[in-house]
Amino acid sequence: MTESFTERYDQSNYAIYLPSLQKTYAQFAWKKNKDVKRKAKIPKTFKTEWLNFLDDKSKLWHCGYSLYSAGQFNSARIGPRDIVAERDRSKTTIVGDSGGFQLGTGAITSNSEKSHLNAYRNDPQAQFDNWYHCGFRERSLKWLERYTDYAMTLDMVLWAKNNDGSQLHHLTTQQLIDLSVDNLRYFSDNRGKERRTTKFLSVLQDIGDGTGEAWYQAVKDFEFEGYALGSETGRMMDSLWWLRRLLNDGRLDKAEWIHCLMKSPPINSVVYSAVQRSLQKALGRENFKISLDSSSPSQMAGKNRSFARNDPLTSDIKTWMIGSDAMKQDIRIARGEIQLPVPNDSPLNEFMTLNDMYAHADDYSDYFVDNWTEYLMVNHNMYSFHRTHFEACDLVFDTEKQDSSKVPGQLSEAVELIERYFLNEDIGAVEVRLEELLGKFRYH
Repeated sequence: MTESFTERYDQSNYAIYLPSLQKTYAQFAWKKNKDVKRKAKIPKTFKTEWLNFLDDKSKLWHCGYSLYSAGQFNSARIGPRDIVAERDRSKTTIVGDSGGFQLGTGAITSNSEKSHLNAYRNDPQAQFDNWYHCGFRERSLKWLERYTDYAMTLDMVLWAKNNDGSQLHHLTTQQLIDLSVDNLRYFSDNRGKERRTTKFLSVLQDIGDGTGEAWYQAVKDFEFEGYALGSETGRMMDSLWWLRRLLNDGRLDKAEWIHCLMKSPPINSVVYSAVQRSLQKALGRENFKISLDSSSPSQMAGKNRSFARNDPLTSDIKTWMIGSDAMKQDIRIARGEIQLPVPNDSPLNEFMTLNDMYAHADDYSDYFVDNWTEYLMVNHNMYSFHRTHFEACDLVFDTEKQDSSKVPGQLSEAVELIERYFLNEDIGAVEVRLEELLGKFRYH
């Protein structure tokens, strides 16, 4: 029976891990075998459309939760058919990113928007004055309302001023804050005009030197359905501090969802599940959710051609990371002279061998993978990240599966302190100890 992570998320009360879905994967996973062009044959036992993990009929695995970014697109519509555009909205929840990251890096896909921003990149005042002519925020809002259930508001990331590649590089911190406030006002005034039901998360930013407080004071009075924590507000201890601040200020009283940007399992899974449970108690509401995302599953496959591993978790903190094994670029495997299985813990293992994933056996080539191979690896990696997320949380929270002998002592202590951190008034000593403990997890 196909494993459904959707049901597990809905029943477990764990934070929700959202793999960052790439546009190319979302489009490819809608294909059928006959639409795939490759030298090697696709095994008759496998259907390419099973890569659509949003579909509960997939024979691999199913999860109705994912992150998808409007910044990957150059119009308010997705265009070619893909798994998000075609999803069953009653069985899925898509969290949308507004594209602030692309603004910060300069990797804007729309030629007209890029041209507009480039025209003023060396004149910050003109860039500031003409932002509303760019069209980026109008497109972003339409796209988010068309395709997502929850979505981040459009923030002009403060770290853009430190990135030479960004068209916003010369804007001051105050200008970036003021434009972000203007975006919030635009989203607030124009949301729902097409009868869409997308709920929005106001993004918090901080790059030090008082910028976090200045940002918060500027945005705090806008009412949306939750918050997203970016830049330094998303660092582990900083995120707890900001959530406590939001709680104390009454800003979470009506909040439904918190999203923590760029966080992978398994340590983050446990920490933010503990935060979610504690805040639910503090708020007296079980419908309060926290999610976390990362692009690591796609990065492992695309950059490193690697399969994520599901190594056993032990009391040694070094085991609480997701390792990977590169797919060997060996012509003997491509020719079938050496037979190898797909990793045993992969759903792909039931339908093919590793040899089936090799695209060709040309002896002049250094690589034996194609798009079909890469997207199968991405699928395996997303599955592995979800699986590790649950294995970690089960060891800590599940009454039947919990096993303290496999949980690092510092993580167990952090979980216990997190509950006290949000429920007690006097948290001075707790905060100091949490800072010490969570600082050790900085690179996890």
